[in-house]
This record gives sequence, structure tokens and C-alpha cells, in this order.
Amino acid sequence: MQTFISLFGLFLCFLLIFNLKSTNKVNIFLILFLLLINLFNVINFCSMYSDNKYLGAIFMVHFQSIIVLTGPMLFFYVRGILKDENKLYKEDWIHFIPSILYLINTSRYLFYSIDYKLSFAEKVIKSRMLMLEFDPVLFSGNIAYILRSLLAIGYTTACVFLIYKHFKDDIRRNLQNKVIFRWLLILLIFNYIMNFNIFYYVIKLLYSWNFNFGYTVIPIGALYFGIFSLLVINCVLFFFPDILYGLPRMDYLMAVPHQNQEETIERVVAKSLTKDFEISDDKLALIKQKLEIYKGNFPYLQPKFSLSVLSNDTGIPSHHLSYFFKIYLKTDFTNWKNNARIDYVINLIKTGETDKLTLDAISKKAGFVSRSTFISSFKLRTGLTPSEFIETLS
Repeated sequence: MQTFISLFGLFLCFLLIFNLKSTNKVNIFLILFLLLINLFNVINFCSMYSDNKYLGAIFMVHFQSIIVLTGPMLFFYVRGILKDENKLYKEDWIHFIPSILYLINTSRYLFYSIDYKLSFAEKVIKSRMLMLEFDPVLFSGNIAYILRSLLAIGYTTACVFLIYKHFKDDIRRNLQNKVIFRWLLILLIFNYIMNFNIFYYVIKLLYSWNFNFGYTVIPIGALYFGIFSLLVINCVLFFFPDILYGLPRMDYLMAVPHQNQEETIERVVAKSLTKDFEISDDKLALIKQKLEIYKGNFPYLQPKFSLSVLSNDTGIPSHHLSYFFKIYLKTDFTNWKNNARIDYVINLIKTGETDKLTLDAISKKAGFVSRSTFISSFKLRTGLTPSEFIETLS
């Protein structure tokens, strides 16, 4: 069960990486956070329950310096979601100091031979308390295990303050703000539960160890609570992927070229400069208006027209566009693009400009790479195939 949850979490990380470009790049910190907490679960299994010396030699000590980055990755993710940005600042180097200290602390063990590590793993399997004696450099094994939990709890608390500071005035009525607010609450609450139980679990192991009866004194309930919390965090993301769009901050310049729209634009841009996360009707209308004007230049007729091209041309971040299509237009970029192409073809047919063209030529003229995609998109849009549609106009 414990390893299954971690495998599910690692699979989820793969899905997140695959969808990173179309959601929000700040999710890279979320992916790293999930990788680390699921890796920690694997390490716990290999250290405490597995009788495989090879797994023990690999996982028991090698990843200590990486695992302590769990807290910083969570902090970077929450901060990035609230600011709608994924960059790190110069002062963020301080968050990597614990990892560097842990790397120094385990440096002797890292350079030992594989035979020594296998021998050490065999000893740990016979007496699990020996896992603390990995020949640390700076601080003992006890301190290493306790400090990891304290760091995780401390960073979770820092994230709580970030969220409180942002949402203290009110919880915005916007749908996505509610989704993200609830997600952050779930993430931090279950992260607290997980790390407090791990902390309790570690303390009981280190200071109430029963050498005569082995595992009889291990607070197994605390371990199960921690594993359950990890499962909840993994499952929420899997079943509610809209979380990945974050909190789109639509405060960038949305100017459009028509003079008769300048007054409206100035009014909307002035509102956007308040730097809040409320996506008002004015802002949504302006995005829709800008996309309609942009479509007037027929950029979608290019075979390589993509979401990144649309983002670069309009100045609207790609994850904002994805959010706008999915949440407000109830579609996605591909359908939006194909519908625009089909509308273009319908206009050509009605004006007689396709009378001497084959279906292949029409599909290529509209930007479709394949004829089958053109026909299926046309039927999805009109309920008829191109040939049937042409016959209805004859």
C-alpha cells in the first residue's frame, strides 16, 4: 500500500510534467514537491520495512540532502501561485542552505564503496536503529531525521502566513480563486498532518525504541496518518486538474488597435492596475474582444499555429489563455482554432471561392495538416461533412 501510493504520486508527477506548458509554469515547484514527498515515502519503506539490501543501500542515506528541499519547494509553489509567477529571487539562495549542510553531513557515506553500503544495509535490516550510524560529518543521525521534520513544519507554517496575508481581506467570489483557496487549504492541512505524524513517528523511534521487541513500540498509527495524507494530496490533483491553472492575474496591457475602443480599453486597463486576482466581466470581455480582432488577420490558417504563437502575438501568457478557454469558453485551444478554420472555410464556400478546389486543397488552405482532421472538425462544427454542406447550398 505504501509503495503503491508513492508510485501513483510519481505517475502523477509525470502527467504534470507533460501538461506543464499548457497550465502554469509555477507548477514546476509543485512537481518537485510531489516528487520529494513521494520519494520520502519510498525511503521510509526501504529504511524501515524492506529486507532488500540493495534498496536499503540506495535509499537510506543518499537522498537526505534532496529530501530537505521539500519545504522550500512548497514555499516557492505557494508564493508563485499567489504572485502568478515562477521566478526565484537572489535572496532565495538561503532556502538551499539546509540541503547543502545535509550534503556535507552525508558526504563520507556518499563516497564509500558499494560493498560497504550493502554491508551497512544488511546490518540495518538486522537492527534498524543502526540506520542512524551512517558516519555523519556535522550532526548525528538523530538530529538529521528530527531536523527534516521540523524544517517541513516550519515551511508549511510560512506558507500559511503567505495565504493569510493574501486572503485576509476576503475570499474573492471568482470561481478559480475559490478552487485555488480550497486547494491550498487542503494542501497545507494535510501537509501539516503528514509532517506532524512523521515527526511524532521519528521521535518515538529514536527515543522510545524497544531493543527487545523491535517494532512493537513503533507508533504505526502515526505512519498510517502520514501515508493517508500523502494519498489525499495526490488524489486531489488527479481528480481536480483545474487547480493547475493557478490564479491568473490579468493585469497585463490588453490594448487593441481600433480607435473607437480606446476609452473602453483605458478603463479596463486602469482597473487591472489594482493588481488583484478578480477576473471581472470587463477583463473577460476585453480578452474575448482582443482574440476576435486577432482572428481577423487569419493567423490560424498557418499549419504551425499553436498556443505559444497565440501567446507571443497577443502578449497574453499561455496558461491565462488556457484558463480562459477552459473555464469561460468551455472549450480548449485546439477546438477554438479548428472552429475558426471551419468558419473561414464556410465563408469561402458561401462566396464560391472553393468551387474549383478539391477537399484536400480546401483543408490545406484552412491550415489543416490532414484531410481526415478537416472533415471531422467540419462535421463537429456543422453536423455535416464538407461535401454534404456544399450540396445543401447547391
